[in-house]
Amino acid sequence: MRSELSQAHADSSTSSNTTFVVGRLLTSRSGLAMMGLALLFVVSAVVAPSSIHIEAILLMLPFACILGIAALGQQLVIQHRGLDLSVGGAISLVCVLCTHGIATDASPSDIVIRLIFVVLAAAAVGFVNGVLIVKFKLQSLVTTIGVNGVLMGFVLWISNGTPGNAPQLLGQFSLGRSAGMPNTLLIAAVVIAIASVVLERTKVGRRFVLASTNGPAAEAVGLRTARIEIGAYTLAGICYGVGGMLLAGLLSVPSLTVGQIYLLTSVAAVVLGGNSLTGGRASAVSTLVGALFMTQLGQMLVAAGFDRSVQNVMQGIIVVAGASIHAIVPRILSSRSSMPAK
Repeated sequence: MRSELSQAHADSSTSSNTTFVVGRLLTSRSGLAMMGLALLFVVSAVVAPSSIHIEAILLMLPFACILGIAALGQQLVIQHRGLDLSVGGAISLVCVLCTHGIATDASPSDIVIRLIFVVLAAAAVGFVNGVLIVKFKLQSLVTTIGVNGVLMGFVLWISNGTPGNAPQLLGQFSLGRSAGMPNTLLIAAVVIAIASVVLERTKVGRRFVLASTNGPAAEAVGLRTARIEIGAYTLAGICYGVGGMLLAGLLSVPSLTVGQIYLLTSVAAVVLGGNSLTGGRASAVSTLVGALFMTQLGQMLVAAGFDRSVQNVMQGIIVVAGASIHAIVPRILSSRSSMPAK
């Protein structure tokens, strides 16, 4: 009888430990993203094998990297408990600025000057968002929706309702590969690496994280949290600028509303990366993994014959599911840890 009780207790402990480990993995900043990506590739191999061929993956990576860069901007805003819904208008505006008013055979110097102007314009959009939200105490959701509408108005005004062609050199760079890897992947790797090092290993990054996790404490030690939060929106704009100009070159003739697809996917990538929508610490690498998941999901669905509407439904479900996991699992773990041992 005693041995049976001991065995039952051991089984219970093993089950509890397994639940704890799985729960910790699901709620870690990268655990959910890595598990989801691995599972997605397994499903892709069954549902649409052509979507995981090496060439298919190399074609998917540029779009995943552009999403990753845009999602990094969204992450910076979300860390400060905001939500940037102007990302679609910002990327669309960047694409228009990269394809209108500049010749398709423009020289490298002309292209560099235009790209610098484009990134500064995107940064200005982020700065305006930050000032309106931080200084005037407006809600981020409403403010960025309004700014998105304004940006789309500029898109139609600048383009006169007609898509333009990206400079050939920009297209060659976005489509090109170095050492067999897409150039967009190299750019994304540099951007993510810089963000990770700055946020996790520098004094500026620690201040940014402190302001996002505990604003009153940050102000108590003399940090100007308002400037930091405005800076988050400005940096987000820069990310949209970099992602948008790569997208313009990749598509060559981007549609006027091409940026709108990033509104939901950028948030989904942040959530799948294990980053909370309530702010605080976040991982740029995990956000990139989330972007890879979202892009591969779209590629798998297309290869399997599903239309765009199914992709939208799946993206919405994933955002809700990811946010729910990070809200519910910690409560379960907390309740289990507070239960007295038997």
